Amino acid sequence: MRVLMFTYGSRGDVQPFVALGATLRAAGHQPVLAAPARFSQLAAEHRIAFVPLPGDIEHLTRQIADEARGRPLRLISIIYRFALPLGAEVARRIRHAAKSADLIVHTFLTVALGHLYAQHYGIPECAVDLFPFFDPPAELANLMWPTTRMDFRWRRLSHVFAHRVFRASQSVTYHILRQLNPDIGPPRLPWAAPGRAIPLLLAYSKALVPPGTAPLSRQTGPWYLHQPHWQPPPDLANFLASGPPPVVVSFGSMASREAPRMATIIIETLRRTGQRGIVQHGWSNLLPKWTPDYIYLAGDIPHDWLLPKAAAMIHHGGAGTTAAALRAGLPAVIVPFAADQPFWAWRAHLTGANPAPLPVGELTVERLSAALQQALSPTHRARAADIARQMRSEGGVMAAVEQLEQWVTRQLHLARGECFVGDSKGAQ
Repeated sequence: MRVLMFTYGSRGDVQPFVALGATLRAAGHQPVLAAPARFSQLAAEHRIAFVPLPGDIEHLTRQIADEARGRPLRLISIIYRFALPLGAEVARRIRHAAKSADLIVHTFLTVALGHLYAQHYGIPECAVDLFPFFDPPAELANLMWPTTRMDFRWRRLSHVFAHRVFRASQSVTYHILRQLNPDIGPPRLPWAAPGRAIPLLLAYSKALVPPGTAPLSRQTGPWYLHQPHWQPPPDLANFLASGPPPVVVSFGSMASREAPRMATIIIETLRRTGQRGIVQHGWSNLLPKWTPDYIYLAGDIPHDWLLPKAAAMIHHGGAGTTAAALRAGLPAVIVPFAADQPFWAWRAHLTGANPAPLPVGELTVERLSAALQQALSPTHRARAADIARQMRSEGGVMAAVEQLEQWVTRQLHLARGECFVGDSKGAQ
């Protein structure tokens, strides 16, 4: 089966699909990943065919980090302005790639085009939620409002509002693009509700968010990219061996103009709390002006290798990083910027594994030091270990592949007018 995986965004949006592709390939399928061009090497490392999509994704994350904080409509505006100049070329590349696909797997920002070409070529499709949007549980408001203070009516309205804004923005964008580029598809953008009209995989943990109720939703748990053969450079191995477990600091793909201030705060916090640290500079260029001997500056290190060797973590609250830290049994101080990060910071705090989140605009040495000391307490460490045990029992990407195979088989049976009895909610 040739599976076209279509995603767009930072590494947190792409890496789960690399994990899915690697597992599909191991199961005998042919994965193809369509994603921003800068991730071509990541796909190549896992022998996944790649369709490069245009756009400077680092520039987009910088805008989101510095301009969209706590303002959902501002976030939509930033994405809208970014997508318009690129949309037609993205559509053409996906249309071409979809011709030879047996299945299209798409996610939040790509659901409209993914569905369009699945309908156009008459092939099965599946949507993926990396955060609870298309099938949220009734007890939560839309993720843009991470609060427990809304009653049921207002929670429901928050989802209705968010879904209408999402569909309207997708439709308007496509209409503008299609007026200028009629070759990208039909005049109208079709819509099918993920989880109800088309299958939906919920790629997040029940330890953080309970399952939804849509009939075609399956919750698998997060999709981790395992790199069992990765070996550390000698200086990293020596640093780890030379003292107690360090605090890992990673802000992932969150490029920000505040990186110099944040680096200074982090270095001083680690000094005050007597902690060693591994600081992953990432896209944010989290590079201090000077590096004391209790700090190791690092680039990309696989989290499944590094985090079990750490004492705690300071990170931005991306969905993948939040899940990886908890699965490793690490308490963390989350410093959210924008988008879904405040939501994951809130949900992780509610588990009891993490202290309260510390938004980036409120970051000071005093506050970060106090939060880190809380995270390192026996109470938070014990609760993080409990959450890790729950998360390790989830099927993850293996369950996702099994579910995709089952859904495609069911589609083929239905197309032939045959009965199919293998469908179940077993992944939940």
